[in-house]
Amino acid sequence: MRSLEYQTLFISLCILHLCPLCEARPLRKRTVSEVQLMHNLGELKQVQERREWLQLRLRGIHGGPARASSGEAGRRRRPRPEELPDLRDMTPEDIQSALDVLEKLLKSKKS
Repeated sequence: MRSLEYQTLFISLCILHLCPLCEARPLRKRTVSEVQLMHNLGELKQVQERREWLQLRLRGIHGGPARASSGEAGRRRRPRPEELPDLRDMTPEDIQSALDVLEKLLKSKKS
């Protein structure tokens, strides 16, 4: 019985010693394609966040001063959020140009 206790103690000490050494280490180095995939995924998430932000900003744009009579024939109404175009197909360049236009509008409003 005594040898069984020593074996159990020895095995548990070995396990306790090896656990911290293996913790948080990758089993192998990542390949270039895996690193590129992770980079692309990060960029994709960032572009999606920009699109969502831009959609929120576009929904908040004021279309112009309100007119006195609601039955006016040439009156433009403010689009509803569900009527706005879907921005998922926009490229980062399209998003940047839209942001530039929004900044120009905001600067012209302040002046």
